[in-house]
Amino acid sequence: MQERLDRLNTADDGMRKYTLYRMMERCEKELQGGKHAPLAEDIFRIVDELLRQEQERLDQEINVHVVFAPSAAGSMKVALSGCGRRLESRVIHWEDWFSYGPIRQIHEEHGRLQRDRWMEERLNHAMFGKLMNREHQLEAVIKELANIPENRRIYLWCGDNAHEQISLRLAMYVLNGKENPIHIMNVTQLYQEIEHKYEPEVDPHYVAMLPLETLQEMIGRMDAVPPVDESTNKALVADWMRLAKTTDTLRIWKNGEIVGLEEDAFDTQIMNTIRELQQSGDLEFTRDGYVRAGRVAAELFDRQIFDSHQYIEYRFWHLISTDQLKFNGIPYALYLYSVKIP
Repeated sequence: MQERLDRLNTADDGMRKYTLYRMMERCEKELQGGKHAPLAEDIFRIVDELLRQEQERLDQEINVHVVFAPSAAGSMKVALSGCGRRLESRVIHWEDWFSYGPIRQIHEEHGRLQRDRWMEERLNHAMFGKLMNREHQLEAVIKELANIPENRRIYLWCGDNAHEQISLRLAMYVLNGKENPIHIMNVTQLYQEIEHKYEPEVDPHYVAMLPLETLQEMIGRMDAVPPVDESTNKALVADWMRLAKTTDTLRIWKNGEIVGLEEDAFDTQIMNTIRELQQSGDLEFTRDGYVRAGRVAAELFDRQIFDSHQYIEYRFWHLISTDQLKFNGIPYALYLYSVKIP
C-alpha cells in the first residue's frame, strides 16, 4: 500500500489523473451488477465530496497571485495564510529561469523545444527537472494563465532582476486580451515605500528575498495598487515580442532594461573569484589549490555577479573542458567537487 502511495506521489499530474479516470471506469462497471458495488459507491461518495470541497474553494477564490519561482510561491502561500487570505487566493508559478538559455518564441511549442534541447545539452539534471512537477512547467502554466476566470483579480509579483522582468513580460503577453484587472507588484519598488520600518534593511531584487513580515505588509497594501493601464499593457506585450525574437543565451537587468550578453560574459569574473579563493588560505574550502565549487558559486552570488547556480556550473564545465580549470571529486553536484586554476 505505502509503496503504491509513494509512486503516485512522485508521478506527474497527468499520470495521477489517468489513474483516477481508470478507477472511476472500474467503479462504474461494478455499479452495473458487480460484486464490489458497495465499495464502488463508497469511492464515488469520496470523489463527490472532494469535488464539492474543491468547488467551495473555487467559489471563495477572488485573487490569483502569479510568481516566477518555486521559492517565491512557498513564501507567498505562507504570507497569504498569515494574512488570512489563503482561501481567497490561488498561487501560480513556473519552474524555469529565464536569465539564461534561449527564450526565442518560448510562448510557442517550437520555441520551448529549442530551449529544452539547449538546457539538456548543457545543464545537469535538466531533463529530470523537466519530467518532475509538470504542472509547473511553462506549457502547463501558460494554459492555466489563459484559463483564469474573468472575475478574478490577477497580481503579478516581480522584482528588478532579469528573470522576473522577462517572466512579467511573458505573462502579460499570455494574458493580453483578458478582461481581468491585472496588478503588477514590483517588490523592489514597493519596498522603498516601507523600508524605514525595517531594520536591518534588505535590498529585495527578488520576491523570494523578502522577509515574511514585509511580504505580508505588501499583501495588505495590494488593494491600493491600481491595475495596469492600457499603455503599460501594450508596452510590456511589445517588449515580450521583441525579446521573443532575440537569440541571446544570457541576460541581466541593467539600468531598468533587460540586456543580452555573450554566453561567456562572466567567465573572467568566475576565474578571478577562483583565483582569489585559492589565495585566501581558507582551509575549510580550499585544499591543494582546489576550491569547493559550491564555495565559488556562493561567492559569485554574494557579489551579485549572477543569479543561477546551474548556469555558473555550466560555465565551470566549459572552462574545465577547455583546460582553463581542473577539477577534483565527483562531477554530479556543486558540493561534491572542487576546481582550481592550473
